[in-house]
Amino acid sequence: MPIFWRRVLFFGTTLLLAALGTLIFVDLLVRVYGSMSGPSVLFSMVFAVLFSLLCFGFTMSVTGFLVSRWPQFNITHTLTPEDEKIVPDLTAVVFPIYNEEVSEVFERVRRTYLSLQKTGRLDRFEFFILSDSTSSDVWLEEEETWARLCRELDAFGRIFYRHRALNTNSKAGNIADFCRTWGGRYSYMIVMDADSFMEGATMVKLALLMQKHPRIGIVQTAPKLIGAVSLFGRIQQFSNQAYGSLFTAGLNFWQGPEGNYWGHNAIIRVRSFTDYCGLPDLPGKEPFGGKILSHDFVEAALMRKAGWEVWLAWDLGGSFEEGPESLIAYAQRDRRWMQGNIQHGWLLFAKGLHPMSKVHLGTGILGYLVSPLWLGFLFLSTLIVYRQQRSGLSLVPANGLLNDFFPHLSVTGQAALLLGLTALMLFSPKILFVLRAIANPQLRRSFGGLRSILKSILCEFVLSTLLAPVLMLLHTKFFVYMFSGLSVRWGTQARGATGTAWPVAVRAHLAQTILGIVWTAWAISLGWAVFFWSLPVLLGLLVAVPLSRFTSSPDVGNAMHRAGVMVCAHGKPSPPQGAEEDDDDARARDDFRPYYGFSRAVVDPYLNAIHVSLLDQPADAQPADRQLAEILVAEGPASLSEKDLKAILQDGETLLKLHRRIWASELLSLAPWWRRVITRYRR
Repeated sequence: MPIFWRRVLFFGTTLLLAALGTLIFVDLLVRVYGSMSGPSVLFSMVFAVLFSLLCFGFTMSVTGFLVSRWPQFNITHTLTPEDEKIVPDLTAVVFPIYNEEVSEVFERVRRTYLSLQKTGRLDRFEFFILSDSTSSDVWLEEEETWARLCRELDAFGRIFYRHRALNTNSKAGNIADFCRTWGGRYSYMIVMDADSFMEGATMVKLALLMQKHPRIGIVQTAPKLIGAVSLFGRIQQFSNQAYGSLFTAGLNFWQGPEGNYWGHNAIIRVRSFTDYCGLPDLPGKEPFGGKILSHDFVEAALMRKAGWEVWLAWDLGGSFEEGPESLIAYAQRDRRWMQGNIQHGWLLFAKGLHPMSKVHLGTGILGYLVSPLWLGFLFLSTLIVYRQQRSGLSLVPANGLLNDFFPHLSVTGQAALLLGLTALMLFSPKILFVLRAIANPQLRRSFGGLRSILKSILCEFVLSTLLAPVLMLLHTKFFVYMFSGLSVRWGTQARGATGTAWPVAVRAHLAQTILGIVWTAWAISLGWAVFFWSLPVLLGLLVAVPLSRFTSSPDVGNAMHRAGVMVCAHGKPSPPQGAEEDDDDARARDDFRPYYGFSRAVVDPYLNAIHVSLLDQPADAQPADRQLAEILVAEGPASLSEKDLKAILQDGETLLKLHRRIWASELLSLAPWWRRVITRYRR
């Protein structure tokens, strides 16, 4: 089926369902209230937007279910056994990182490297760890771990490390700097994230796809969530692995070569990306203008504008990432994404962008407008009931538009019809996944069996229902922050399952709990029917604090997993297998905190040489002030600011002189700090 008719079928079905649901809803309001007042008209408009988005997701999941067995729609279907003999051009595998847990990042690099080595195609790939870390200790630990990894794998000259002196424009600037500096050597680059892992066979197939199709600019994989430990993380992981392929198959059906880029786990044609995907500054200041925060959607749109195809290889396995382990970490990430996506509103009116690119940008914006719209819908529904009660008038059912078609349909029956239609759309991914699991024994076993699947779906439904109103208020708060001019910077993402402390949960959710109490009192004052109708929303707000704490707990997540709930095909990856830190090293790290890394870079000959050799010094960099070095030797690192210490670390000549001077001086002539460091180092 040509792509044009696929889109006509998909969007036509979506609009037809949306129009039907909206008609039933408007007719129901007319039958109940007799006419459409101002609040009712606004109420209907908000419903139309929300229901249209629900229909969009429903149509996508059903489409994915129906076409997932039709490989002719997939770009991966074009690869033949003969293509396996193709020798792809050189490909860079880039890991942009920013103040991450060093051992975990390099373990993912190690696993990816070894998996690629097993394919026999390692010679066509080179790895880059592109650091934007601002913490001196993290920066120095990255260098040491890189050197250790290269020794372990005999990978010097194949795994490279670069620390950027000026981390302009965050991750987008990091990748752009790589393309300008080293991109000319490579035809393609596979962009990873700090929490990404990809199997070698998948990477080879991506390179072969690019080699075979010279008009493809980007191939995006559909990474599966792995590594979840907490209950919140396991809910996200189960939903991603169980329902994700339904949506991605449906997405691929209508987008075809006008796909999207999600910022990682994708292969990109380097020359085209460099030539056409430079990000413009948006008009005005942040949060709505300035630097584009969510760069990936825009880069895909610019690539397509230049005539290059962008595909989603949804059926290509072996692509993984990790997700947030708590509600608070998830919300913090969403705040950055919300600002970045809403910035895309400027580009909806840009000339030259493909219409499908604008659809991607528009749906990305609407995805974050759902929360304030949903809150508005709930408020308007309560307000309409309140006004009706204040009026003192009795409800007299009137004739509606649908009476001619369904003369015996009561108001209650019509409300039940709309509720049933909505429930069907909400539950369709769960129903379709169960059907797939029943028909596929291997899929069923990978999720722990049918009983485990049903328990997981029930648990996921209950917890998602409770979490949804909490996220609604968090997103609405972020939306208000944006319109108040409060911007957010792209910072370090919270990773790992450590559990949310009670004080942190109270600070994050106290306002939502108070609103839930006030709203509950208002609903009860309007009648018990209104209260029970609102209870699914109110209950999540009332228990927001313990819910956030409970779902972030690794112990709870592990207990649920042992009970056969949230069992997934891909679980926790193996722990880091790098060199273990012995007790003496651990004590030294604690004793010399927060200058452990800096002190080793000065004292240790090997680390000093590594650091100096890896320095990325700008052409206009100024040497460190000589007086700083004198103060450092005489009084120790505590006498200098973090800025001064970074200036010394960035000046290779000064650092070499410091190393020689510390070792050549009599111990008694040095500051007590350096005497302690050298004594411990010798031991």
